[in-house]
Amino acid sequence: MVARTLTTLWFAFVISLISGNAQNRIYGTVTDLPGSPLAGVDCVLANLSDTVAIAHTLTDSKGTFSLNVDEDGQFLLKFSCLGYQPQQLTCKGGNVGVVKLTESIQNLSEVTVSAQGLRSFGNADIILLDRRARQMGNNALEAISSLPQFRLSTNSGELLTADGKIVLVLIDGIKRSVRELMLLKADEIKALHYYSNPPARFAHEKIGAVLDVATKRTNKRQYSLYLDTKNSITTGYGTNLISTSYSDSLNKVSAAYFLDYRHLNRNTMENRYVYPDDVTNDYKGLSGKYTGAYHIGQLFYQRFQNSNLFNITLEYRKSPATQQYSQQLLRTGTLEDTNHRRLQSDFSSISANIYFGHTFRKGNSLSVNVVNTYFKSNSNNNLTNASGTGTFTNVVDNKSYSLIAEALYTDKLWHGNIQIGAYYQYKNLHQIDGASNLSTVNTQKEYLYADYTNQWGALSYNLGIGVENNRYRTATKAIANYILMRPSVSLNYQLHKHSSLRLTSSIASAVPNVGQLTDSRTIVDERFYLQGNSNLKPYHFYRTELCFQYASANNIWFVKPSISHSYYPSKNMTVIFADGSDFVNRIVGIRHVNEYGASLVLSCRPFSWLTLQPYYNYLFSKYNTPNQCVNHNLNNVGISCQVVTGKWQFITNHNLPMTTVDGDVFEKHGYNANASLTYRIGAVTVGAMFIYNPDPSKIYADTPSFHFVEKTRWGNFKNLMALTFVYSLTKGNSRRHMGKNINNRDNDSGLTKYNTAK
Repeated sequence: MVARTLTTLWFAFVISLISGNAQNRIYGTVTDLPGSPLAGVDCVLANLSDTVAIAHTLTDSKGTFSLNVDEDGQFLLKFSCLGYQPQQLTCKGGNVGVVKLTESIQNLSEVTVSAQGLRSFGNADIILLDRRARQMGNNALEAISSLPQFRLSTNSGELLTADGKIVLVLIDGIKRSVRELMLLKADEIKALHYYSNPPARFAHEKIGAVLDVATKRTNKRQYSLYLDTKNSITTGYGTNLISTSYSDSLNKVSAAYFLDYRHLNRNTMENRYVYPDDVTNDYKGLSGKYTGAYHIGQLFYQRFQNSNLFNITLEYRKSPATQQYSQQLLRTGTLEDTNHRRLQSDFSSISANIYFGHTFRKGNSLSVNVVNTYFKSNSNNNLTNASGTGTFTNVVDNKSYSLIAEALYTDKLWHGNIQIGAYYQYKNLHQIDGASNLSTVNTQKEYLYADYTNQWGALSYNLGIGVENNRYRTATKAIANYILMRPSVSLNYQLHKHSSLRLTSSIASAVPNVGQLTDSRTIVDERFYLQGNSNLKPYHFYRTELCFQYASANNIWFVKPSISHSYYPSKNMTVIFADGSDFVNRIVGIRHVNEYGASLVLSCRPFSWLTLQPYYNYLFSKYNTPNQCVNHNLNNVGISCQVVTGKWQFITNHNLPMTTVDGDVFEKHGYNANASLTYRIGAVTVGAMFIYNPDPSKIYADTPSFHFVEKTRWGNFKNLMALTFVYSLTKGNSRRHMGKNINNRDNDSGLTKYNTAK
């Protein structure tokens, strides 16, 4: 009874404080004419008598704002946003309600932002593209990767942050792949919401950052056709995408096909394995080739009526690949037979993604997403010599099914934004190896989370909490549960219009892929093999980061230094073990891993036509494996140069050599560079691309009892030339449909990096 009375008094006290402070604040919501919230709107409070500004803020991701006032009376409230007509009103303290802005008649591509400033709120930065950024490249992906905060991975084509973290891409709140940014024009981007550290709802995924691309459209029918091609004239290499869509006020239908292919014939692989009994196997590269393709076909239907959104997406993926090398074997200096390596892999999947969302009259919303995915994959690894002796074969066949379901509720609380959600994933893998041994792995994940964002003057904050449970039934039929609390906090202080300081601290986790939870082997030498680990466990880590950002007027300067520390009580890493007279490369848990990082990202525009974007990333890793004490320094340096003049664009990127570490295994990446030149003629863009990657990648380990080195040289990429052609046709305009709040996908085929041709 006493506890209930105290609780009642506490809530009464809090409500009285909120009520008492309501008139000392001016707050409200800013939307466009159809009612969609606008983020990043400048809200300036001024004296009514002399229009002198007395307070300033930006709307958050839900379009809400709040300004503190020290006295009663009337004020002038001004609103301004890129692409919208400025608006002002007179007001008193309290709620001014919903303010609707009218889109500017001038096209966004013709707008020059003279003083964009830096827009930060909680754990997000709001990035508005100026005219120059919208002119970069042929699509939204190329425009975004031209910004100093991002870059494209040279090898995988993934979107990365400037400090090398993988970016999860959302489009209007929908989880998408990077290639789907190619379907958007830069002029269709309203704003970018960039989370340098993932919010609570994404904290359980293997990502480093989140980018939500908000788009803008108007009210008519629209037909579109988009073709984007890049094909080499020096070797078999290309990336091609075609998409067509129709949308109106109620419906949207689209179909897309993506093909990424490689036919490379100037590859060499050199391997060296040194065993403790004075046996050394040297493999000198003779010739090699790689053939592979990645096909994605997608059908999409969406209906948006009243406050309800229904969406279904069907997707088919297939990726056959083969790598094979001929080598000359020298055993302890003696020439022996010609050796042949061949690894063939393939996977195909089909998925159905269903979504339903409803927005209530008060603006709160409920979303439900269900994804079913079926995978079939296989791998065939063969190592043999010309005489037929010493032949090793590893065959793996996988079949898997997964179900992902998520529900998300969003609302306002104390003039802030709150999200509450639940996530569930079930995955079942059946694996048969060459000896017809069956391994079955079941994994389940339950994740409950809540996320709250608000601000207090110049200080905005984001508080997140999650509870994650992973349940495993491994190949050895062992069953285990792993429960983890996932708190996070992000504090952002807006120093002034052009700079901010952000501190982020969180507990994150990582979960092994199902293919790593089987004991299947991949032979790489007669006494050396790679093997999964059915005893692998999920692990968690503590991460803290402090960063400062400065963006000058006219976007001439952008500076972002940061420092970070991550501590892993146990981290899954690659370690070399002795297995009798053999040696095995296996992932195991390594205790007490520390990583200290620092980065510096710069962007300078000395002339209107020239932008320079250098970056430097440093990471010091410290831990002990069963074989050695590792103290490793990683230095990652690169620079991008962008020249834009009229309809011509020239972009070049350079990355200096760097070495990464994973347990006992090191990987050295050589110097690489690329350059592209394009010319735009109306709806058509033509150009050429050059890739220069002369140095081979090198993987090596040096333990007291065993040493190995593996070098792979891709001769076709030493001087690769490709021609690009882009055609974009759009007729009419379409209504801006309500965006999906959640969208999930399963990318785990059951194969690992060791038994996948690449």
